[in-house]
Amino acid sequence: MKKVVILLVLATLFAGGVFGQSSMSAGGGLLFDMSFGNGHSYEFGDESGGVGRNNTVIGAFGFFDFTYAVIDLSFGYGMITNFTKYKGPQESFEETYDGDSMLQLGIGILGKYPISIGSFTLFPMLGINYNIALSYVYEDGSNYNEQDDVNKVSAAEDLSQFGILAGVGFDFPLSNAMYLRAEALFNLRFPGKYWSDIAKEESDNTKATLGVGPRIKVGIGFNL
Repeated sequence: MKKVVILLVLATLFAGGVFGQSSMSAGGGLLFDMSFGNGHSYEFGDESGGVGRNNTVIGAFGFFDFTYAVIDLSFGYGMITNFTKYKGPQESFEETYDGDSMLQLGIGILGKYPISIGSFTLFPMLGINYNIALSYVYEDGSNYNEQDDVNKVSAAEDLSQFGILAGVGFDFPLSNAMYLRAEALFNLRFPGKYWSDIAKEESDNTKATLGVGPRIKVGIGFNL
């Protein structure tokens, strides 16, 4: 929770710094987010492999826009694909299984630079995001928080991650007060506590891996 508080304080200060010099709008819509590859990998001689989770999210988002900065809040349902990879001198394989799910809350701060092009506005974007795992449910219906003794974790929050977002968006006016907003971003997520702890406990040959994937958003904004 300390990370969430820090990010919210930064968002408030960031917004306050630009509010007096820019217009403001707000809105919301739907998002599609994918993160591939988070987990840990290992290499021992001529053997290598790893385990991890791919997270495909469908959800909703809201935003506050201050011309050169955006505060972004989102809520999503993540469909999890777990994977195991192995490559050795005699055989190689990759196994996956679906069925797990995760509810998550996102908080982001992004800078943007609007460029007017005819009737619409294009803007490059760059910022940070904190993806907070609210709950993790296994395929059999059991909750991650009920598995503490087995997985040696404290709560679903151990799956939360910081990330970097970069990409482009555009606004298309629908009226004087309303506009269509779309964003296409690249999402880089750093290892969460869960994977980092496993990598530290395994050996020096094991390391936590990054998650990468697209983040697509479409919504409606209103000038305030």
